[in-house]
This record gives sequence, structure tokens and C-alpha cells, in this order.
Amino acid sequence: MSFQKSCEDIRIEVRDDHTVLLAGAEIGDDEYVPAELILDEAIGNDNGFLSRDTTNFTETAENIELEFRDDGVWLTADLQQVDGEDRERQGINLSDHIENQGGSLVFIVSWL
Repeated sequence: MSFQKSCEDIRIEVRDDHTVLLAGAEIGDDEYVPAELILDEAIGNDNGFLSRDTTNFTETAENIELEFRDDGVWLTADLQQVDGEDRERQGINLSDHIENQGGSLVFIVSWL
């Protein structure tokens, strides 16, 4: 199940050179435990686009935020392209890529 349906107090923190997703993750019977996931381990900047094909997006991102939309929780940021130019604001739907598994936030493995 996508994490936003089983977590509360979803937020991010930028820590030095990486961004961390934090939440209270449900473990059953309305009991929640603190959970965190380093987003840079599986999300990167692919020439100005947030992508699961690379890592360490925080190094080239500014104005990193979460947006809570009808279709999920989106990570958004202003990113640089390879040539150093800024691309318009980009986003990735974290709800498509992260699950709460027994109180732990984990990236869903993509078989593409």
C-alpha cells in the first residue's frame, strides 16, 4: 500500500547533502512509529528531471518541497540541467514509489 494512506505527519528535511522523508508510519491498530527514508538513495536529477534512474538529487536542487495532491504526495524542486541552466519546477509522485512496510518506509522496486 502506498505510504500516504498509512502514514501521518508526512514531511521532509534537507540534511546537509540529502533529503529525508519523515512520517509516523502505522503498524496496526492505529499505532504509529517514527519512520524515515533518505530520498537521495533512489531519486536523482536526470538533466533537470527528478528520476529513479539516478541518485543524489539534493546536490543540484533548490526549493525542495512536498505537495499534497489528490493523486498522492509529490516531491517538487527546482533543478539544474547538465548545461547548468535551470529547468522549470519538476516533481515526482512519491506515492507511486514508496510504501509503508510494517512501519518502515521503503522504495518500491521497479522492474522497468
